[in-house]
This record gives sequence, structure tokens and C-alpha cells, in this order.
Amino acid sequence: MKVLLLSVNNEKDPYPVAPLGAAYIAKALIDQGHNCGVLDLCFVDNDYIAVEDSLKQFLPDIVGLSIRNIDNLTYNKSIFYMPRIKGIVENIKKLTSVPIIAGGSGFSIFPEATLRYLGLEFGIMGEGETAFVLLAEALNNGGPFYNIQNLCYLKDGSFYANKIDLSLFNYSPERSFLNNKGYFELGGMGNIQSKRGCPFKCSYCTYPHIDGNQLRLRDPESVVEELKESKAMHGIDYFFFVDDIFNFPEGHAAAICEGMIQSDLKVNWTCFATPKGMSGELAFLMKRAGCTGVEFGSDAGSENTLRGLGKAFSPDEIAYASECCNSIGLLNAHYIIIGGPEENISTLNETFSFFEKIKPTAVIALTGLRIYPNTRLYNMSFKNGIITSDSDLLEPVYYMTPEIEAVDILKTVSDYAAKNNNWIVPSLNIRCDANMLALLRKMGKKGPLWNML
Repeated sequence: MKVLLLSVNNEKDPYPVAPLGAAYIAKALIDQGHNCGVLDLCFVDNDYIAVEDSLKQFLPDIVGLSIRNIDNLTYNKSIFYMPRIKGIVENIKKLTSVPIIAGGSGFSIFPEATLRYLGLEFGIMGEGETAFVLLAEALNNGGPFYNIQNLCYLKDGSFYANKIDLSLFNYSPERSFLNNKGYFELGGMGNIQSKRGCPFKCSYCTYPHIDGNQLRLRDPESVVEELKESKAMHGIDYFFFVDDIFNFPEGHAAAICEGMIQSDLKVNWTCFATPKGMSGELAFLMKRAGCTGVEFGSDAGSENTLRGLGKAFSPDEIAYASECCNSIGLLNAHYIIIGGPEENISTLNETFSFFEKIKPTAVIALTGLRIYPNTRLYNMSFKNGIITSDSDLLEPVYYMTPEIEAVDILKTVSDYAAKNNNWIVPSLNIRCDANMLALLRKMGKKGPLWNML
């Protein structure tokens, strides 16, 4: 079976991100004997010409459509990606009649709405390494496919969704299909994944819905092997761990670090982390293994706001996590969300004071919360009348606390961030200028750039 996987993401702000999901599925298809190709639209000049050329040259039996994001997730600067994607789908339909199967993290959040918007029949929710292979084989052999795990579809105007099964995670992606040099030069990092799933219950987060609420840990040795291979074959010597919580559980993170140290990899890397359970011992081990910075999903510096966001940790734990890094000179940034549930002027001032006290390298402030289905924030927004049962959430809708006028929140944050050099506010263009980011990359700066902005 000839399968063309099409990654439609072309966002480069703040930097382009290689389509690991498509690369994972490509590896699974190849391992089962299928002929696979990948078209990544991130760096092409014209979507339609690139798609037409690939279809004519490859002549696929199936097209897999990978949708990473529905929008750019930035309140006050929202960009809705779906009209562009719909144009691409319509162009494919003019050129071929083969099945188009939608998938990806963005699709998995809105499977029914996306199928209807794009005029497609089939999609795969969650991870697709097993499901896509089963579907390809069923279509190739003419066998039944409506009962395949993770499959969703429209039939006679109704939407059906099969059970999402989550398999053990011990795959590696097929990076040979990716423009590794381009992503590394423009993004300054290669991306890698060491686990899937998340046991925490943040009120706004879709991650457990996509990848499950049980952690599935990849064998640390295979992670180290992928790092070695990426450096040897593609020249990548700076990585970003895309796991939401690299440091949890601590033993798994420590095993990866120990493997990197023993292998004498000589690579640098950064990661997302949770303040929950961060220790000085792990921070020291991470630094020895080449970690140059940690990005904590801290969300707030107020107990009330953390509770409203469903966080599993306290301000004291955030402070301790930051101190674990500061004490050994390990750079650390904290992502925070302003305007969420329980936020008011008092909690906002608490957050300002808190981060002044703990002195992280950077604070990256996001304003407003994108409302997604299958989250507690959705239920809260529905109960408070912010959305209704008829609300179309495919196009971005944001939650902003009713305790403060949105315009006052933005002004307060803007005024404060302007006076504090370690604050970055993307939605307000504060220390997040695209031209400056591009210049720093041209100067050869690798890794995240928050420590330089």
C-alpha cells in the first residue's frame, strides 16, 4: 500500500516544530511493509503546487492528513488555521479520489467538527501508529475496518467514534523524511519524546484526552539511542524534550540522564517540566547530562489561581523547583496563565510578587485560556454562560476571568512586564519579536531564546 502522509503545519512563530507524529506513523507503516512518503508543508512556497507534485509523483493509495494545531493558541492575536487546511483538502480532492484520513493532536481534540468542516469521512483519534497500519491493511485487503481502534467516521450524516486504545510507547520516529537541517537551523533544536500520557488533572488541558491519563514510559536506553542516531545522522546536537513533564516520574528522567552521561553524548537539551516533585538531585543530574534550561508549567504564583487551574502543586513547590535550578546555575523559565478561573486583581498581584521573589531566568505569560471540549474548563464555561451547547469551539473561544475586564488585564500585564526584563508576553509582543528571534537564529543561537530576550 502506498501511503502519503501530509503534515499541514507551517507555523514558524516562535520557531518551526518538526512533525514527529507523522514520522512515528511513517516508521510504523514501513515496518509493516508499506510504501510510505511524507510531505511536510512547513517550508514550501506554495501548498497547492507542492501537494499536486507529490500526488503526481508518488501516486498514493491513501493520504494521511496530519493536523497538529487548529489555531495558534494566542489570545488577542488569534490565527485560525482551518480555512487554509480546508483549501488544501479541496485541492487534493480535485486531484485524486483516494481516501483522505485525518489525524494529529489538533484533529483529536475536535474529531467530529474537523471531519464536518473539511468534508472528510474518516479520522484517527489519539496516536495512530497501530490504528493507521490496521486501516491501511484493511483498505488494501478489502477487509472490514469500521471496528478499528481509534477510528472515527461520518456515516449517513451521523458521527461515530470507536474506543481509543493506548499501546505501550516504545517507538522511534523515521526522521529521514524530515527536513532535519531546516528545522535545526530555524528552530535551533531537534525534538524528542520520552513518554506519553499525563496523570495530572489541569482544568484546561486536553493532553490526557489525547494521550491518556496513565503515563507510558519509553525505555530510557531507546531514548538515548535516538539521541545518538540524530546527532550522528542529522547533525543535531541540541534537543527539546516535548514531554509535558520530563522530570516526572523522577526515576525515569534520572535513568535517561544517566544514559546520556555514560554515553558521553555531548549534546545540549531543554525540557518541559512540572514543579511537582522536582529535586535538587535531579536538577544536578540533568545539568551534568547537558540540560541548559528547564521550562516549568507553573501557571501562577497564587494558591487560589493554582486551585482554579486544577494544579497539583503549591507556590512553595514552584519556589523550591526554581531554587533547585538557580542554586546550580541552571536556567529556568516559568509559563504562567493570566485570566483563568479564580483570577482577580489580588491573585494577579500575588503572582507578580511571587515571581519577583523567586527570580527565575524568565516568566512567559499567556493571557486567557482556550476553551476545549472534554475539559473541566469547558464545563465551568458552560455553567457560567460563557459558552452554550451550540457554541462552535473549533474556531477559538477564550476564557477570561469575569473578575476583571479583559482590557484591564492586558493593560496591567503590559505595564508590569514592560518594567521587568525577565517577562515575555507573546500576545502583547513584549520581548517576543519575530524579527529578533530570526536574527538570533541567524547568529547561530541554539535552544530556546527566552534567556536572551
